[in-house]
Amino acid sequence: MTSFRHPIIGLVLMLMTPLTQAASDAIVELGSRLRALGSYQADFLQISELSGGQRKETVHGQLSVQRPDRFRWVVSSPYQQTIVSDGRDVRIHDPDLMQMTVRPLDKAWGQTPALLFSGDAAGLAREFTVTRTGQGTVTTYQLTPRAKDAVFANVQLSFKGEQPDSLALQDSLGQKTRIVFSQGRLNASLPASAFTLKPPPGTDVIRE
Repeated sequence: MTSFRHPIIGLVLMLMTPLTQAASDAIVELGSRLRALGSYQADFLQISELSGGQRKETVHGQLSVQRPDRFRWVVSSPYQQTIVSDGRDVRIHDPDLMQMTVRPLDKAWGQTPALLFSGDAAGLAREFTVTRTGQGTVTTYQLTPRAKDAVFANVQLSFKGEQPDSLALQDSLGQKTRIVFSQGRLNASLPASAFTLKPPPGTDVIRE
């Protein structure tokens, strides 16, 4: 799940409902920012590298999110891949493999980071320690998992003003991924069809 092809399926839903616990000012502030994102669309540039910088991969695509639990993550180059949550299941479609993987949304939590802008932030204080730093107009929140066996060693989410600016994460094996957002659009009306995914005929559907 932490390969170059799948770095984004577990935190885009993890932080989007209201906080039930305020462990620190940083957690309260981050929760407030995430609650303001009723919907969000952006282009993204994702750069991933293995531990020690041995290999890098850069991909481009588009992100659409709607609270509380819907998102669409589309990689457009150098390969094609679509990841969609309809609020019940997460579907990962790889056209070049003619394969679509379907897993219940509740089994995708915390595995990779695409559930970061739309989901359940009630356990934020329980699952992470959160610190805040600022430089100019950019505010960065570092989330460090409390669990020793967490998939990610740390996650950094940066905002430029009220807009998400970038997401950086490092997994337990040392792989680093940085996702930079651009052309962000807050709280636009998104059609329900954006969060459905039907594979073309002949696609091998795998349910987990």
